Amino acid sequence: MQLFLSVLSADPTARFLQLLLLGAGSVAVYLICYTTRDILLRSRSFLYQALSILLVTILPVVGFFLYLLIRPARTVRERELEEMVRSLLPSPKEVEPQPAPARKEKGE
Repeated sequence: MQLFLSVLSADPTARFLQLLLLGAGSVAVYLICYTTRDILLRSRSFLYQALSILLVTILPVVGFFLYLLIRPARTVRERELEEMVRSLLPSPKEVEPQPAPARKEKGE
């Protein structure tokens, strides 16, 4: 701990600003890592991936919120799973409607 504090300034105001910048830098790096992981799971387009990561790198907090607005709704794996389920299930046009069974009245 003493080694870490020796790197920081002795002035309390400067030390506060240094810790504030360290925290802001840590948040920016986290947002960039999260965006990179997320966009790699959601898109196969290299251009879209690169632009998303650049957006968050250039504008860390605002860019991250913009990224959340423009990112694909589902991951590539979710879309592939949905395609497989659709291919296995018959479409509504292929299924013939079945007549409803006759209802019995309580008095009968």
